[in-house]
Amino acid sequence: MSEDEEQIEFDSPLDEEIDEAAAQEGRNKIFTDQGDPEIDSLYNKWKRGKLVIQPDFQRQFVWDAAKSSRLIESSLLDIPLPVIYISQENDGREYVIDGQQRLTSFFSFIDGSFPGGADFRLSNLKVFSELNRKKFADLPENDQDKVRYCKIRTITFRKESDPNLKFEIFERLNTGSVSLNDQELRNCIYRGHYNLLLRELALDQEFMALMGLARPDKRMKDVELVLRFSAFYHQTYLNINHVHQNHHKFCRPGLLPSCGELSPRR
Repeated sequence: MSEDEEQIEFDSPLDEEIDEAAAQEGRNKIFTDQGDPEIDSLYNKWKRGKLVIQPDFQRQFVWDAAKSSRLIESSLLDIPLPVIYISQENDGREYVIDGQQRLTSFFSFIDGSFPGGADFRLSNLKVFSELNRKKFADLPENDQDKVRYCKIRTITFRKESDPNLKFEIFERLNTGSVSLNDQELRNCIYRGHYNLLLRELALDQEFMALMGLARPDKRMKDVELVLRFSAFYHQTYLNINHVHQNHHKFCRPGLLPSCGELSPRR
């Protein structure tokens, strides 16, 4: 071929195509950091508001004093504790997605009381039975240090990770721990304005009086009743064959009524 003949040339990829390919490559990926922080370090981060142990998508604290006490005893025995999973978000804070019950137990013990206000005194200890009925402030300094400086493995999902995939992982993590009921699981997985609206409606005073509730249900059964009403109202009973599956489906983005549709019916 002579130099005068035309040669086939290929266009260079457009910038937007490159950007799109790079963005696609970043989807469906999880980026993590692993560490072994001391309880004291996590406690201080929580006190400064940098660690959120009860995010909107988490359930409330449901452990009793005996179970929380056994966790404290495990730290005194140097027994390795289960991994804590944390999600790093764009607001500069970290959110606990698995391990809330454990961290709440540690932090409550150090503070001296449970989230509800009851004193946290150790109970039902088998090995350190002499510590039963003692608060953190009553422990010998050596035992206080063992609790404070107990190390726990953490895996942090960095903010660059795919957000939906992070909560898909959350669902799988919780199937092997203390069992979440259906509504607690929905609350963890399907986040957004609609989920917040369900919880707001469950706080309606007339609804709470009708249900005989003095305060929100710890296991979110009141929120599930609101969801059931909403699902039947918008889909009718003729379109709902399997209650649990359809309630899960109804909570998914794009398949539920907008807050604008529901606001007039508040």
